[in-house]
Amino acid sequence: MGMYKRNLGLAGTIIPRSEPRQFNQRSEERHEGLVDRAVITFRAQDYVVPVINISTRGTMVECDIAPRIGEAVIVQFENCTRIHAFVRWVREGRLGLNFGHEIVLG
Repeated sequence: MGMYKRNLGLAGTIIPRSEPRQFNQRSEERHEGLVDRAVITFRAQDYVVPVINISTRGTMVECDIAPRIGEAVIVQFENCTRIHAFVRWVREGRLGLNFGHEIVLG
């Protein structure tokens, strides 16, 4: 079964952690303050959103849209090309977006 079909069952569902994180399980460092905002293209509409943090593989943004887990979006940071991404998680007005490829920060 493909990733898209597996994720349909999670659309809009929050799966709570049974315990808080004990250590950072992330594979790359998150940077705060490196980028202030982005334009998210979601279902053919553009949204200017604040960027909470960014890494070489994804970003966390604040917005009130409600995409499904796995849904495709396009992210554009100021003076950068558009980046294809997919929704990794949705929680309390924030989205975790995973880029289609690794980017260079700097």
